[in-house]
Amino acid sequence: MAGAQDAELGHLVCPAVTAAEPAPGAKAAPNVGAAGAHPLLEQLEGEARAVRGGLGAAVRPAAAATGATAMLLLASAACVALPRPPQRSQLGTDLLQRLEEKCDMEDGVDFETKKALFAMQGIVSAKVCRQKCQEYSSCGAWTWGKTRDDYGLTNMCFLKALGMDQKPVRHKNDKVISGLSCRKKHEEEKPKRRPGVSPPSHTLTSIFDVESLMPQHDRLGPTSGELFCFALMLPGSYEQGLLAYQFKEKVNIFACDEYAVYSSDVIEVANGLKTGVVDSDLHCDKGGEFGTALNTEIFMAVWKKVITDKVFNRYDWTVKADPDTVFIAARLRRVVKDIEDSDVGVYLNNCKMGMHGPLEVFSRQAVWSWGRGAKKCFVHFYNLCSGPCLWGEDMFIDQCLTRVLHLKRLSIYNLLTEDHCDPPSGWKDCKNDSSVAFHPFKKIVDYKVCFANANRSQEGKEEKGKEQSEKKEKAKHEAKKTKEEKNDGNNEDDAEAEGEEDTEWGGKEDVEVEKDDCEAEDGVDFETKKALFAMEGIVSMSLCRQKCQEYSRCGAWTWGKTRDVWGLTNMCFLKVLEDGAMPVRHKNPKVVSGLPCRKPEKKPAGDMGEKPSEAMTSTFDLSHRSHEDVGATHKSLGALFCWVLMLPKSYEQALLEWQYEAGANLFGCDAYAVYSNISLEIADGVKTSVVDSSLQCQRGGEFGTALNTDIFMRVWKKVISDGIFSDYDWTVKVDPDTVFFAHRLKGILEVYRETDAGVYLNNCKMGLHGPLEVFSRNAVMAWSDGSQECFHHFYKLCSGPCLWGEDMFIDQCLEKVLHVRKVYVDNLLLEDHCDPPDGWDSCKDKSSVAFHPYKELSEYRTCMNNSLAK
Repeated sequence: MAGAQDAELGHLVCPAVTAAEPAPGAKAAPNVGAAGAHPLLEQLEGEARAVRGGLGAAVRPAAAATGATAMLLLASAACVALPRPPQRSQLGTDLLQRLEEKCDMEDGVDFETKKALFAMQGIVSAKVCRQKCQEYSSCGAWTWGKTRDDYGLTNMCFLKALGMDQKPVRHKNDKVISGLSCRKKHEEEKPKRRPGVSPPSHTLTSIFDVESLMPQHDRLGPTSGELFCFALMLPGSYEQGLLAYQFKEKVNIFACDEYAVYSSDVIEVANGLKTGVVDSDLHCDKGGEFGTALNTEIFMAVWKKVITDKVFNRYDWTVKADPDTVFIAARLRRVVKDIEDSDVGVYLNNCKMGMHGPLEVFSRQAVWSWGRGAKKCFVHFYNLCSGPCLWGEDMFIDQCLTRVLHLKRLSIYNLLTEDHCDPPSGWKDCKNDSSVAFHPFKKIVDYKVCFANANRSQEGKEEKGKEQSEKKEKAKHEAKKTKEEKNDGNNEDDAEAEGEEDTEWGGKEDVEVEKDDCEAEDGVDFETKKALFAMEGIVSMSLCRQKCQEYSRCGAWTWGKTRDVWGLTNMCFLKVLEDGAMPVRHKNPKVVSGLPCRKPEKKPAGDMGEKPSEAMTSTFDLSHRSHEDVGATHKSLGALFCWVLMLPKSYEQALLEWQYEAGANLFGCDAYAVYSNISLEIADGVKTSVVDSSLQCQRGGEFGTALNTDIFMRVWKKVISDGIFSDYDWTVKVDPDTVFFAHRLKGILEVYRETDAGVYLNNCKMGLHGPLEVFSRNAVMAWSDGSQECFHHFYKLCSGPCLWGEDMFIDQCLEKVLHVRKVYVDNLLLEDHCDPPDGWDSCKDKSSVAFHPYKELSEYRTCMNNSLAK
């Protein structure tokens, strides 16, 4: 970590690191103890003191052992590397070489593990492949294709899972290079706890002592998501010019309700804007596992200043933004206004690989918890890493708040679009109107263009939204008028519509359209301008197409059908295809290619000619209640109404009987209902509510899924007409074979505030999955009012009924048509269809709200008991 450190620790100093930066993933030597524990360390510390005196500046000591960490390259903020020392001993050079060898590669060897993760194309070196493995916590080993001009192998990076106590099986293969994750090697080599490591010095610990500076804790009531924003500026750098421009234009942090700029000296950035002074020279080194800026100590000095200034305590949210971040405060306000603070606090995660530093967002209570607990975190990680962990500030604070202080961490991935977090193609034009921030834009001209594009896209969205709202109201009025005319006795149209139904659902013409739309091309490779990634172990063409379907960015796919060709057999290559573009076709008898079925019909929707029948449309009409039917009051904050659909005389009935006796699954909610197609008493006082359906459905569509939308539309009609949902804050649809913990869900829902349009939770990165669906009261109302609109919208899009399951239909309806707020919660559901981690089905994850599927009663009970075990 950045800053000075007492000599008594005897740690290596950065000249041995910064002068020759290690390859990505390289780590420091383990097992360093107190001063004098090793003569090599004593000599290097002596050299460090000499260098400090010669340079006249603080040279930051680096830890000699890194922590077992699985994070990405973290963005640096306001840091510069120190100049190379004038001389360095051969002894220090030899040690640096040994440090780099800790992440050695094996040329001509393929590593085989029990489970593959996925593969990536276009990885130009073994070092980059190793870095990619480092970035994914589940990756323990990697293999890179070094051979040239070998389709499916050249520049391919294969990432593989490897358990803590497992080792890969090595196979000779001259075409590849393999290795372990540096993180994995370090986990194997470092002891669980090193009693020989001396405690951190008082000077070092005091850097992280913020609690003694905390102001009086004023518990102010929530307002409307007001923001206090700050930035750290390196004086005399491009950052000063950027901030001066931003201050003049009132953008970035200067669009917040209050702002502050900090630096190492008092500087007038612009007329009326002076910096606050922090106790730091703002110099830091690069190093650690990721070659990142070791800026933690710098930002600890900044956080001390933020807390002693006390400004944060007057606002709901504190935001740290880098000067080169195009940050749109108005968009952040819309995100945080519905998130309630908790006793320990809430903070937002902006990247799937862990929080990145260009934009950090903390609630008021989170800043309090951070200030009180920073010292505790430092001591914890010092012991874990056998010395200071070589992390950047963003990684340290993320690990501290989540792992040690146990704050609520909400992942909101449209918070930041940046080059180190797998951004979509074309992201640098900043036209994504849902992204709160873009990074990095270091030149004023680039910053201006990005901000202008972002602002223009927002204005266009608002204008479009206004037009859509007006059209929607007009359509409602016309529909009401038409309905009244039909009720006057005109039944001829109804009969005619019913006669159309067979053609629309299963007519020959529709079957041919579906076949053409999803047709695969055997012996053809599709080339596009950009690849996404590749996956191993995809055993069929249809499964590869399904994988493409699950990723919104995938526009084309290629599957390796040939047998016994390493790097091609059972490989599925997913590719980006821009709107309006077509892939370039190449003859290749070893593969099959195609487009995803979800690509819209090329003909305009208005040319379809056919309309859905009245009978079909009525299935999707849920408007059986007026807004006045909704209760003005509700049971309590976060109160749950949960319901389930049961197939009678099946394993589901036995499961539900046991769950009722145990108070498990939906029977742990504040209110519950069981629906079926016949009246049954599943327990004393618990009878099924009858829905008008046979509960039989077919499988088909793009994914071979259960086409159960019609069934669940009938259940939703019953749920809404019963009206129980209106007395509760949240409505939960759960499957009988889902091990669901209602009390854990309540803990998550505490931070969400209802909105006019409603809120619903997404439980899988690939889209909402049906075993557990969670909707706010207003979301159910929006679903009730808009389900028919969604049906017509998707009927046109699919040129007939979309062959989707209920979960996909309601997800697409709420998000794409009704614009209900969708929040991804990563610990909501662990299930076999959503890429779960190894060992998930033992149910020992005590943070997960639900596990699925467990159809056998004995397995269900075991799962529940394991998750509840102390």
